[in-house]
Amino acid sequence: MNLSYKELPLIDLFAQKVASTRERKNTDKTPHDYALDKVDAMSVLHCANLLNDQYLKNAIQASEKHMIKTQPQHNNIPQNTISINTNNNRPTSRKIPHYTHLIELNGHLIFQAACCLPLKIFAASLDGKTVSGKTLFNSHSDSGGGKLVYEFLGTGKELIVDLKRRESTNVQRLIFQI
Repeated sequence: MNLSYKELPLIDLFAQKVASTRERKNTDKTPHDYALDKVDAMSVLHCANLLNDQYLKNAIQASEKHMIKTQPQHNNIPQNTISINTNNNRPTSRKIPHYTHLIELNGHLIFQAACCLPLKIFAASLDGKTVSGKTLFNSHSDSGGGKLVYEFLGTGKELIVDLKRRESTNVQRLIFQI
């Protein structure tokens, strides 16, 4: 994985929020769903060589989440992109973990996310300033979904992360109060 820290693009504070037009099934998670997400999160942290089982006990949840539109010059997507089958031939009976959280650890902020699509950090800011980071673990499979563990350098009071799924023109903005 990426061994050096790189400075991320600063988030666009004036990015337009996107209203979701997608109909969702019941999104309420059951206690069983939370337990499966926790097991998945621990196994991914182990893959990223973060082996302390106490990490998730201090996980910080985002205080705000919403979708925003990215600027055309940043998304690098050809205009003739072919539509992708949203089913992806995945079995519907198996739930793929979906979670995002932040872990504060020894002067570093560890961001972890899982979803059915490939994931990458698009932009971020720490207390309104640029921040550097590196990918500790990133994978995607049709059966297991996308997994991302990303380390941000430094600490602060507010971390804003723009998380991109696949090649979408939208990103999910997550605001963490530390």
